Amino acid sequence: MPSAPSTHPSGLWEFSLDLYARPGVANQCLQLQDEQGVNVNLLLWCAWLDARGLILDAGRLHSAQKRIRGWDEHYVVPLRQLRRRMKVEFGVEDASIEAVRTQIKQAELLAEKQLQLWLESLVSSWDDHPDHGIDFTSGWSNVRFYLHHLSVTDTTITQLLELFGSDC
Repeated sequence: MPSAPSTHPSGLWEFSLDLYARPGVANQCLQLQDEQGVNVNLLLWCAWLDARGLILDAGRLHSAQKRIRGWDEHYVVPLRQLRRRMKVEFGVEDASIEAVRTQIKQAELLAEKQLQLWLESLVSSWDDHPDHGIDFTSGWSNVRFYLHHLSVTDTTITQLLELFGSDC
């Protein structure tokens, strides 16, 4: 990924796709999701905020969680669970079932994209501006804040941030 925030893809979705595609990031994010209840879309939003020098606090995090909760619980998570359950029940050998799973995955991704659009739009209501005097990307302050909020260990956070790299 480019080394300066100004050269990043402008939107949260594009940023998320780039970051998630880094070696090891997807697996670590899914492990955090499955084992520690981390919302990967919120996690990626926090990284995006860090890359833009925007500060997340408890009120903003709560507002974001409130904004996406219903959509996530009623659409994103059920689609994910359905897709995963089909894989367990039917395996991946039947091409017609795999075609159905692929369609469900596409719907899940579109639902996640909508969720991220809402997260991105929350930032437009914030009255602060990026603080270019602070190096947020080396400390990943928002990512750390969110993960500490969920009681994720410092060791696990460090492992994730090493995968993220310092050039976001």
